[in-house]
Amino acid sequence: MMNTLKREPAFFMAVIAAIYLYVFAPPMEDIKYQLVVAGILFIIILLCIFRVAHFADVLAEMLGEPYGTLLLTVCATLIEVAVMITALTHGDGNPTFVRDTITATLFIVLGGMMGLSMIIGGSYHLDQSINTNGAHMYLGLLIPLALLTLVLPNFTTSTVGPTLAWDQEVFIGVISLALYGVFIFAQTKRYRNFFDDPYPFGASRGASSDAAHPSVMHHEMEKLEWKKVIHSAFWLVLTLIVVILLIEKLAILINIGYARLGFPKTLNGTTVAILVLAPEWLAALYAAKANHLQRSLNIALGSGLATLSLSVPVMLFWVAYNGLHIELGLHPREIVMLLASLWVAHVSISTGKSNIMQGSILFILFISSIFLIFNP
Repeated sequence: MMNTLKREPAFFMAVIAAIYLYVFAPPMEDIKYQLVVAGILFIIILLCIFRVAHFADVLAEMLGEPYGTLLLTVCATLIEVAVMITALTHGDGNPTFVRDTITATLFIVLGGMMGLSMIIGGSYHLDQSINTNGAHMYLGLLIPLALLTLVLPNFTTSTVGPTLAWDQEVFIGVISLALYGVFIFAQTKRYRNFFDDPYPFGASRGASSDAAHPSVMHHEMEKLEWKKVIHSAFWLVLTLIVVILLIEKLAILINIGYARLGFPKTLNGTTVAILVLAPEWLAALYAAKANHLQRSLNIALGSGLATLSLSVPVMLFWVAYNGLHIELGLHPREIVMLLASLWVAHVSISTGKSNIMQGSILFILFISSIFLIFNP
């Protein structure tokens, strides 16, 4: 028990916090007390999400790429959907929360993750190679799905305002899932080499891959690997459950706290997106520093695609089933920023090489999107 406590302190802190919030249900009228609780929750959840990412990485070593990256994005999607549903069902709800979270995710993916990875990679290694086939396949899906989800609702006439009718929500949800299914088939089967890094992640250049092991030693190592996989899968599920429970409470605190402080509602979705994407963000930056930019792009663009192809359809189905209305259409200034980010990202990967200049432009667009939240 003590060994487990030493290895997983974040999990046990999360369990204590969940018991405190769900069993004792403390009053949250005092704004200062509310902010303190929200800050502590944010730190605990962040630590737990990093543990989820660690367990997913351990499983990725056994599964190999791109399955490891897919596992991490699915975990992030579950957390993201839980927060969105909480925000919509608590109190008067927040009809723009889904849109704000999706938009923030895209800006973070394109500018914060992809742009900053190019800056870090360029700083350490000058120009870095990109597998343009895979990157273009990602963007080839991101661009139309982003437009269908965040721009099209401004121009439909079945409903008033930047919303969709229930049959339009179902239609977009179905085609998003269908396209993602085709993409997964292409990524894992037909065009798997499109997403390969020139050098395996974690391996040094020129390292030999044909080292032989005695059969007995190999068998023992395989047994140890499977024990490690079972252990990681067990803790991954447990930690993910606790994170979802806590993040529901955090979403409520953020929604109420920001409203009392007079912060823009858009900041709610941005905060959640940063929290959910934090492990993938750091993983992308670490890969770029290690001169594996292709893995950085796979993580970054895969996160954005998972949001549009998994989180969005689930939310659209859930909203249509419950008869709720959410605002999806972006304001004109946000449409301009989104299109600029997508266009610069496409130009940056078209040459098959990245450098610090391309990354700087994407990162400045990301910073600009944050600035416009407070100064629209």
